Order: sequence, then structure tokens, then C-alpha cells
Amino acid sequence: LSGTHGTYRLDRVLGQGGFGITYAAFHPEQNRMTAVKEYFPVRCTLRNPDRTVIPKPGREEEYQAGLDSFSREAQMLAALGNFPSVVQVLDCFQANGTAYLVMEYLDGVPLHQKAAQMGGRIPPEELFPKLPALLRDLEAIHQLGVLHRDITPDNIMWMPDGTLKLLDFGSARYSIGDKSKSLDVILKVGYAPKEQYIRRSRQGPYTDVYSCAACLYAAITGYLPPESL
Repeated sequence: LSGTHGTYRLDRVLGQGGFGITYAAFHPEQNRMTAVKEYFPVRCTLRNPDRTVIPKPGREEEYQAGLDSFSREAQMLAALGNFPSVVQVLDCFQANGTAYLVMEYLDGVPLHQKAAQMGGRIPPEELFPKLPALLRDLEAIHQLGVLHRDITPDNIMWMPDGTLKLLDFGSARYSIGDKSKSLDVILKVGYAPKEQYIRRSRQGPYTDVYSCAACLYAAITGYLPPESL
């Protein structure tokens, strides 16, 4: 796979959702592993034998709109800069009829898996000292006008050195000015504040703060937070 900053050898699938596939990929020029996210909305996409991606008949407009949005958001994330507690975006480009976002490869475990390894709950004295660095970087991203909008225990990675990393900005959007009024409804029950249940409801940094607090609640109690409504 040829990108802006060299080539990537796709080794295996790390995960797949409704809108994309994430691969573990090797970057030979930099001699490092990366994670490559491919835009692949399953409801409107087909893959040819030569690996190129095309929209399903009658879904061309839907596919193109999603592709344009994915590409814009990839460029937005690539322009954010390097924050130690946030997964670093290395490259973004279009190829094979679709678009790709290249990120650093993280070899940690998601917060919910870490809790399971520790008997279902993470002691507060273990978790709380790790939070300031993560929250400072999240605040810095908010000051740039970007919302994550999908902070859940599976999007917070507990790294081998004991630090936390925030990942999966697939739902991120700019929140500057009136743009925040028209954000799509994206939510996960227990972690989503009430404004995410209402289409065209204004969202802001407080949206991510609520989700962060819900993640902490789940991690230290072992219980899913009550639904915000």
C-alpha cells in the first residue's frame, strides 16, 4: 500500500467496524509497525479481486460523502500535532478507491481489559495518578477545537509503561462555532451524555469530559454507569 510517506505492508486485521477496517502494517522505510485504518463502510461498499474498493450500485453518493468526510477528518487529525497521551497520526492518503489513516501501533491493552485482568476493578490509587497527563492532552485538543465524541474504556489504552493513551478518533469533529450544532448522533450507552442522544444538539468539551468520568466510574466500580437520560 503506497502512502504519502512511503509504503505499508498490511499484515493482519486488528479490528473491523461498520465504517472501517484497522490493520497492523509494517513500514519498511521506517522499520516500524503502524496501525492503518481503511475507510470501508460495509453497507455501501464492495471490494474487487484486485483489492480496490467501489461503492455498491445506487450507493455512490453515500459512499463519496463518507469518503470525503473520512479524508477531511484524517487530515484534521494529522494536523493536530504530537500529544504524548494521544495516538499519533503518521499519514493520511487516498488509494485503491478509498482512504487510509496511518497511526502509531499501540501494544497496550484497553482499559476494560486491564480492569478484567485486575479482577474486574482498577484500584483508584493505581488509576488516578495516570489521569493528569491524559486530561491535559485532551484539554489541549479541545482548545484546538476538536472533540473526540467516543471516549469509552475500549478507546483508552493502558500501555506497558503504565501510561494511558487515547485512541480511535473516528468520531472526532471540529466543534468551533456553529459546526457543533449539527454533529451526528454517535453514542455508546453508559458513556454518552444526554446531548449525544439528541440530533443537532450542541456538543462541546463537556461531552468528552462526561465520557471520561463515565470511564473512570466503570473502571473503579466494575459497573456500567447509569444511562445519562
